[in-house]
Amino acid sequence: MKPTIIILILSVNFSVLGQSKEELDLLKVKLETIFMKDQTFRRIYSEAENKLGKDSDAYEYFWEVVENQDSILEKEVTTILDKYGWLGISQVGRLANTTLWSVLQHGSVSFKEKYAPLLKASVLKGESQPSHYARLIDRMLINSNKSQLYGTQIDYDSSEIPTFFSIEKPEYINQRRKEIGLGGIEGYAEEKKIEWNIPQKRK
Repeated sequence: MKPTIIILILSVNFSVLGQSKEELDLLKVKLETIFMKDQTFRRIYSEAENKLGKDSDAYEYFWEVVENQDSILEKEVTTILDKYGWLGISQVGRLANTTLWSVLQHGSVSFKEKYAPLLKASVLKGESQPSHYARLIDRMLINSNKSQLYGTQIDYDSSEIPTFFSIEKPEYINQRRKEIGLGGIEGYAEEKKIEWNIPQKRK
């Protein structure tokens, strides 16, 4: 195949996606920068708690700064998602793709509810990580005092040993996990040192 034909095919592929390679490269850099901003304060929160005191005004202000940053990043990612959709790993790489999920995790309830279906569609295409979608949905459910679906949320506080937060119909959890590309709950439970002995069923 002649080089000119190869270039033409590549151009068609990128035009189908709606973005040129140069545009995707710029988005990759932008998202990776957003990820750094999203994670910087969270990487030092334990140190801040120890130095400032969990109940201090200074520590409360620390989290006000984090929440303000979250709001700014949510707006930036919203602009990207509304224009380009959920950018997959093959388009912008794993880290930039992870940025979308990370900012979504830390965003408002309405932000999560609006864009969670885009993340799921990307997961089903093999363009995003199944664990990201599972963690997002489970956290949303637990925060709403509902039972989780995929068993990603663990309670370390209610007893001396870790336990899963309530799981919806736990006998079907492996079926749900498989549907989005996750392995069985047994291996995850063993990794987290949680006893699991619920036989699994399929509908």
